Amino acid sequence: MGKNLIILITIVITISCKQATPEVKTIEITKPQEVVLNSDNLIKRELKITGMTCAIGCAATIEKKINKTPGVQSAIVDFENAVAQIVFDPNRIKDQELINAIQEVGSAYEVTDNKRVDSFSVLKQNTIH
Repeated sequence: MGKNLIILITIVITISCKQATPEVKTIEITKPQEVVLNSDNLIKRELKITGMTCAIGCAATIEKKINKTPGVQSAIVDFENAVAQIVFDPNRIKDQELINAIQEVGSAYEVTDNKRVDSFSVLKQNTIH
């Protein structure tokens, strides 16, 4: 029995050592170049948004989408007042593109007012530049 066990162990080692070694592939990951917006070009807009039903699902999702949009420096969406406050470079993104980004989140959302402001309403004035 001991001799059979030694033969079995030798066979297992021989088989496992002869398996093909896995192929190693190198994958190059490139990080997108970060665009720095020129602060001299930035403008502020307040957009009135209808169709939001909650702060976490609606407002937070819209805010995240706008903040990921190229040309936007910052955005805050306030559910209670149904307002998006956005700082962006109009040379990189147009008003209609902001509206389109909001509507891409959901067809229920509609921008009913879009006004340029020198400073945001008191509600969010201290939280966005």
